[in-house]
Amino acid sequence: MFQSKVFRRMFFSYILIIVISTMLFTTSLIYQSRQIANSQREWEHDLIIREVTNIMDEILTDAKDTVRDLRYSTTMKNLYMASRIDDPLDTYEDYEVQKEIRSLWALRGDSIYSTTIFLYGSNRAWSAGGPIYMDKPFEKQSFSVPAFMNSSIADSINIENNQRYYFAKEGLLYWDSYTYRTGTEVGLCCVLIDLSKTLDNVANALGDNQAIRISYQGKELLSVGNIDDREPILLFQGDNDFTYELFDGEYSFIKGNNILIGMLTVLVIVTLLFVWIAYWESKRYYKPIDYLGKMVGSEKKSQTANDDNEMNSIINGIQDLIGEKNSYREKMLTITPYAGAGMFQAIVSGQAGEEKLGVLSEEDFLDLKHPYYIVSILNFAYEWSKNVKEISHKDLENLFKQVSATWTAEDMHITWYFSNKNTAYLILSFDEKRDIDDIFYGIHKLIQSSVEKEHIIVTMGVDVVREDISELKSACEGASSALDGILHDGRGEIFFVEEFPRQSVDYYLPTGFKEKLRTCLENKDKYGIHELLFDIYKTNLELDASAEVYKSLAEDFYLTMMKTIRKVSGLTTVHLSIQRVSELMSLQEIFDYYDAALISIIDLLEKNEREKKEETKLDDEIIKYVEENYCDPNISLQQLSDKFDVSNKYLLLLFKQRYNATYLQFIQSKRIEKAVELIEQNAMPISEIGVRVGYENQLTFRRNFKAQTGLNPSEYAARKK
Repeated sequence: MFQSKVFRRMFFSYILIIVISTMLFTTSLIYQSRQIANSQREWEHDLIIREVTNIMDEILTDAKDTVRDLRYSTTMKNLYMASRIDDPLDTYEDYEVQKEIRSLWALRGDSIYSTTIFLYGSNRAWSAGGPIYMDKPFEKQSFSVPAFMNSSIADSINIENNQRYYFAKEGLLYWDSYTYRTGTEVGLCCVLIDLSKTLDNVANALGDNQAIRISYQGKELLSVGNIDDREPILLFQGDNDFTYELFDGEYSFIKGNNILIGMLTVLVIVTLLFVWIAYWESKRYYKPIDYLGKMVGSEKKSQTANDDNEMNSIINGIQDLIGEKNSYREKMLTITPYAGAGMFQAIVSGQAGEEKLGVLSEEDFLDLKHPYYIVSILNFAYEWSKNVKEISHKDLENLFKQVSATWTAEDMHITWYFSNKNTAYLILSFDEKRDIDDIFYGIHKLIQSSVEKEHIIVTMGVDVVREDISELKSACEGASSALDGILHDGRGEIFFVEEFPRQSVDYYLPTGFKEKLRTCLENKDKYGIHELLFDIYKTNLELDASAEVYKSLAEDFYLTMMKTIRKVSGLTTVHLSIQRVSELMSLQEIFDYYDAALISIIDLLEKNEREKKEETKLDDEIIKYVEENYCDPNISLQQLSDKFDVSNKYLLLLFKQRYNATYLQFIQSKRIEKAVELIEQNAMPISEIGVRVGYENQLTFRRNFKAQTGLNPSEYAARKK
C-alpha cells in the first residue's frame, strides 16, 4: 500500500496533524507548567516573607509590651522613688521588684531571654534574677531610643570589668526609655530576645537553599542562610521599620517536576498510539479505493501511468461504472444525536467551538431526518409561599417523555437536556420551516398543568427557527435571552426572542439613595425600607426596559446596598451581610428578597442594641456592688463570678475598660483612699483602720499604703498632725 501515492498522502496527512497537535500541546503544556511554577514560587516567597514578618513583629511587640507594662507598674515606680531618695529597698521589696519583672517577662512567652532596668545615676540594675551592682552609676547613652540591635548589653553600653559577666549574653536587644508618672525619662529598659530561637524560627520559615537578610531602620539586624554573592529576588518593606531581603537558589521548573515529566512521557506514548491508529485508519479508508481501482482496471493502469494521475484514473473508472444512475440524497441534520452523545452540554457551556462542531458533521454523528430546529429553555420555580417537596429528576424525565409522545410526529422530533434541577433545554426539529408558536403554547400548557399541584411555575424562553447546526450555541443564547423576560413580566409566561430589541433607557435609582438607606438602617425604620424599595421597583417596572437594563439595576443596587451596610456595621459590633441574587428572578422577586434581607438586618441591629444594654446594666450592677463592698476582706474575683454568673476573664476585662486597671489594683486603690480618709479624720488607731478597710494582715496594709502614697501609715499620720 505504501507504493500508492494516495495511501501515502492519506497516511502522512494524519501524521502531519498528529505532529502539529503534539507540538502545540507540548508547547502549551510547558508554558502552563512554567506559569504555574512561577506562580507557586511567588506564592511561596510571599508566604515566607509573611511568616518571617510575623515572627519579627511578634518579638518586637512582646518587647514593646514588656517595656510598657514596666512603665505603668506601681512596684517599679516605687523602685524609682526609693532610688531617688537613696532609700535602699529591703529584701522583701527587692523580691517584689524581681517578682514583678519576672511576671511581666513570663507573659511574653519563651522568645524573651531577660529584662533589665537601668536608672540614670544609680549603680544598680534590676532584672528577673535580682539587683545587679555596677562599678559606676548608669549614665544616659549616646544612641537614640527606641533602638533594636544585635549585640550584648555589655557591648551596647560599654560595660567593662566585673559587670560584664552579667551582661555578656549575645542576642537581639530592644532598648527603650523608662519613664516616671510625669513621662520624664529616668532610665532605660532593655529586653534581651533569644537570638538562637529567633534564628531557628526564621530558618524554619525558609525553604531549601533560601536565605534572608533582616534590617531595622536601615541597619542589618540579622541574616539566615548563605547570602554571599547573591542578589535578592524580593525586597519587602514591613511595618515597625523592618526591611526584608529574600535570596533564592538556582531553580529549574523542569528539574524535579515529576508531574510535567510524567505528562510528557504519557504524551509521547499517546502520540505513538495515534500514529498506529492513523496507519490502520488510513488502511481502512484506502481499501474501498483499492477495490474500485481493481474494478476499473486501475491496477493495470497504475503500472504504466504516472502516480500523479492515479486518483483521476479511479474517479474516471467510477464514473464509467455508475454514470448518472446513482444520485446522493442531500444530508439533513437533526439535534437528537448531539443531546444523546453528550455534546449538547459542551455547546451550551461554550466549550464546543467551530472546530468541535465540524467533528459533528461526520457521518457517524448524523441522524439524517430533519433540517430545521428551534431551541427553547424551561425554568422551573417553586412558589415561595409554599412549603413543598421539590420534584425529582425522574418525574421531570417522565414529564418530558409525555411531551415527546404527545407532540412528536413523522415530520417533527422532540428531544431535551437538563442542565440543572431548575433548567431544561427543549429542542424541536422538523422537515419544513413552519410557525411553531402554537406548539410551544401547547407544550407549556401541558407541562404547567402537570406540575401545578407541586406548586411549580414554568417559564419558557424560545429562540427563532434555525437550520445551520453551527448556530446551535447562538440558538441556546437566544433562548436564554428570551427567558430574561422574567425580569419585567414575571414568571409563568412564554417569551419569544425579540427581533427588534426594546429601546435602551437608563434605570432609576433615587437621588441620595445611599443616604436614605443608611438613615433607615440606623433609625431601624422598617416602613422606610419598604417605601424606598417599592419606589425603585415601581418606577423601573414602568420603564419597560430591556433585560440588560434590569440586570445592571440589580447589580448597582446590590453594590450600593452592601457599601451602605458595611458603613452601618462599622458602627456596631455585629457583622452584617446579604447574599447576592444569583438565580434568574423577576424584578419583583429581586426587590422582595432584598426587602426581606434588609428587614432581617434591622432585626439584627435591634437585637445587638438590646444585648449591649443588658450587658451595660450588668456591668453597672457589678461596679456598684464592688464600690459598696470593697472593704469586705472576703470580696474576691471568684465571689463576684459566682454572684453575677460571669467569668473571671469578663470581670478583668470590665475593670480594664472602666478604670484602665486590674481588679486587684482597683480594690487596693479604693481601700488605701478610704484609709487615707480615716487617718485624716483621726477617728481610730491605724491598726483598726487597716482592718476597717479590709486588710487582715497589717504588713500587707502598710506595704500597699506605702506603694500608693510613698509613706508608711504612721508617717502619713504624723505629717497630717
